Amino acid sequence: MEDIYYRWLVQILRDDYLATNYQKLLWKLYQTDFYWELEYDGNRAADGKYLRMLFEDETGVRFGVRKIDEDQPCSVLEMMVALARKTEHDIMFNPDYGDRTGKWFWVMMENLGLDTYDDYGYFEENVDRILYVFMHHLYAPNGEEGGMFPNEYVERDLRKTDIWWQINAYLEKNYPM
Repeated sequence: MEDIYYRWLVQILRDDYLATNYQKLLWKLYQTDFYWELEYDGNRAADGKYLRMLFEDETGVRFGVRKIDEDQPCSVLEMMVALARKTEHDIMFNPDYGDRTGKWFWVMMENLGLDTYDDYGYFEENVDRILYVFMHHLYAPNGEEGGMFPNEYVERDLRKTDIWWQINAYLEKNYPM
């Protein structure tokens, strides 16, 4: 039954290429708990867990499988899908472009360097390292070398800055309105 929820998460991205060619990576992201060291990044986990309620509301499926259970940690995939969705709906919404949730997810994948690990070039050890660097803020102060939203123009140390602030600064720099 967990597969139903997983497939539902992936379909939010509306990206058949991603769903077809990155199954190993997406499953790994789904199986990896998202943890945070900065207080406000707990909000990203809460957003990810909120997707579970949306799933139940949309599908009518109610069950206590590991990742659906509210008491279980948010997965990295849930956090990233929720952040991409929130980016589209709360910051970058433009009806002229349609739903770009998948685009924002790809931005995160590319910035982390995960986009190179499709099913034909998947190396779990490398993916584990990337996720470790990201979640432990072991990247450069400007977010390069492992941050989700590198930004050479900010004076703030991104290792000490929550994800929501980082994405807003990144979007302001790279997608000005």
